[in-house]
Amino acid sequence: MMFPSIPQIMIKSGGNMLSVTKFSQRARWCVGFIVMAVTPLAFAAMDRIETPSHLSGRAAEGLLLDIAHAGDRLVAVGDQGRILLSDDQGVSWKQVQAPVSVLLTSVYFSDAQHGWAVGHDGVVIHTEDAGDTWLTQLNGRQLNQLQLDTYQTLVDAGGDPQAQDLPMDELELFLEDAMVAVEEGPTQPLLDVLFVNNQLGFLLGSYGVLLKTEDAGVHWSVLSHRLPNPGRFHLNALLVEKQSLIIAGEAGVLFKSDDMGDSWIALESPYEGSFFGLLSYAGQGQALSQVLALGLRGHLFASEDSGDSWQQIAVDSTASLVSAASNNNEVMLVGQGGLVLTGKTLDKLTAFEPQDRRAWSAVTRVNDGWVLVGEKGIKRISDTALGADHE
Repeated sequence: MMFPSIPQIMIKSGGNMLSVTKFSQRARWCVGFIVMAVTPLAFAAMDRIETPSHLSGRAAEGLLLDIAHAGDRLVAVGDQGRILLSDDQGVSWKQVQAPVSVLLTSVYFSDAQHGWAVGHDGVVIHTEDAGDTWLTQLNGRQLNQLQLDTYQTLVDAGGDPQAQDLPMDELELFLEDAMVAVEEGPTQPLLDVLFVNNQLGFLLGSYGVLLKTEDAGVHWSVLSHRLPNPGRFHLNALLVEKQSLIIAGEAGVLFKSDDMGDSWIALESPYEGSFFGLLSYAGQGQALSQVLALGLRGHLFASEDSGDSWQQIAVDSTASLVSAASNNNEVMLVGQGGLVLTGKTLDKLTAFEPQDRRAWSAVTRVNDGWVLVGEKGIKRISDTALGADHE
């Protein structure tokens, strides 16, 4: 079967016209969203994707959803397009302006200079100077058109050669949904971003959306229909593990790709609740890393075979686990209600007593401790404080 070449659109980024290939719960539990298909919200979204973020002296005290390393620098993102930078291991922070004022849900750096952040209303922003300045690469209006043109092209061609098992009626449903999305406007949240290197990256989000780039975000292709996800469950987290990609999401869905995203299989899930985070972790005394999957009500699972099988890890908490980080065999897990768990092995996780019940959304390791972000901004926990709490 012959498949036509994919048409192209042009998008504007930083004053330059960029050619974009036309293809069409990280829904954080602490930031629920229900997208209402009404015209006023579409106008509001247009305003958010075109309005730069407001600079505030209290930005570090507001809602932040993710944190990443850009070399020695820390970059945190969150509500109303807030982007915060720290060059002293999280002791002090400064805000820089984003070109949008949407809720930013995820940030990832492929090296010390090149980073991407994604958020609500289909927004993707990019930096090439360690987070000092940012430009919009994609917004929800362009994302909607991308999906519409992709699925129109594939339906006209009779299918996708990379998804030959996908029935035409399902592909036609993708096309119908894309038509509706164009009418509704830019409302689709993106929930996670990951780059394998400076060129190859992936975005995922609500209702099963999955995108791939092979040129640092200049062009994006839509892969949502290649996932065995007929329920269009939200996709919340993406991980690279041993040359495989693993996706975790709503309702316990797990997917795996061994060819860098071209094709996907569904993994057998150990439970039916949502997953919010993934981590590759090698505990003390372990020769091989394992994948951790974090879920609702203290559900924690580990896999030593890249997701093919899972073992539940007992956690002395019913709080939802949202994010995890590790360094030198030690792991920290954070989540709902101020939950903080640390340990050098998964069978000996110890709770760090929270001073309040603030929700934590993400955590990362620094030289002498950990930096957490969440409902009320930023918290730094030193190794000394952890040691004293565990005595």
